[in-house]
Amino acid sequence: MRWLTACLLSCLLFVGCKHQTQTDANPTPPRDATVRRNPTREQTPTKAANLLERGKRVYDETGCATCHAIGGIGGTIGPKLDGVGKKYDEAKLRQILLKPTTLNPNTLMPAFEGSEEDLEALVAYLKSLR
Repeated sequence: MRWLTACLLSCLLFVGCKHQTQTDANPTPPRDATVRRNPTREQTPTKAANLLERGKRVYDETGCATCHAIGGIGGTIGPKLDGVGKKYDEAKLRQILLKPTTLNPNTLMPAFEGSEEDLEALVAYLKSLR
């Protein structure tokens, strides 16, 4: 039991440190979770594909897979993200990323602290998971 607790704390510290490092390197102004955007509409297929690639890169670099799995690859602490794009619209995904306690007040997930562009890309990537 102590090993499991230590492992979970290590994961949380890793993810938290990763978010803190990104914030220190690229300070961004506070974001309003209620802003509605749809980054994939009104874009050429190339821009949309680049946005999805960037979103996947943000997912990988911020350590989301430490707790979440897609296609059976990743952690099991958080919910699987397969089909999350069917379940939630862009506004709700954005809200969840900025304030994870929106869905679960007891969540261990840290709030997303990257740039606005990275947030838009991550939302687009998650929305593509149908």
